[in-house]
Amino acid sequence: MGPAKKATASVVLLAAVTCGCHTTQHPASSTTPTTKAPPATTQSVPAPVNIQPLPVRKVQKSQPTSPDKCPAANATAPAAPDKVLAACDLARTTLYTLGPEAMRLGLTQVDPPKSLTAGFYEVLLTLDQPSAAAWASFTAANLHDHVAFIRDDLVLEAPLIEYPVASGQIALTTQTVQAADQLAQLAGRPA
Repeated sequence: MGPAKKATASVVLLAAVTCGCHTTQHPASSTTPTTKAPPATTQSVPAPVNIQPLPVRKVQKSQPTSPDKCPAANATAPAAPDKVLAACDLARTTLYTLGPEAMRLGLTQVDPPKSLTAGFYEVLLTLDQPSAAAWASFTAANLHDHVAFIRDDLVLEAPLIEYPVASGQIALTTQTVQAADQLAQLAGRPA
């Protein structure tokens, strides 16, 4: 079931629960035959997709590069979490030297890309409760640090922490719809 169908099913289910609707029992009249109502059915809600944790590393250095100078990405055997990592961004135009993993964020949802303004797209990540609390503490303690979100030894985005983030969500931005689609696919990869 796609995100739009899930949202519709959730709204329908929520509307039924919150409207206070219930079936009215009418007394049987002698002129109408009584029939037994069919058994109530419940709609099964699919379990949420289990998304791979998203590693976060501090940026030690970044520099412009060309695609031929980028290290190979490795989806099957990514770098060890306790080791320094050299990785490029998705566009393969910046080479980063990254410290060991600072944390792994648990995600509950990755929204499809949304157009912000001409030439910018956003992918919204929703954190699970423990990760939201950990991320809020981390961002408060690491103001003005440069961090990178990693998948397959690729840098999805590398923002500066400008203020504590306590919303439980992270917005990643990119400049093309193709890059935004790739970003959403990588960030939301099922475990």
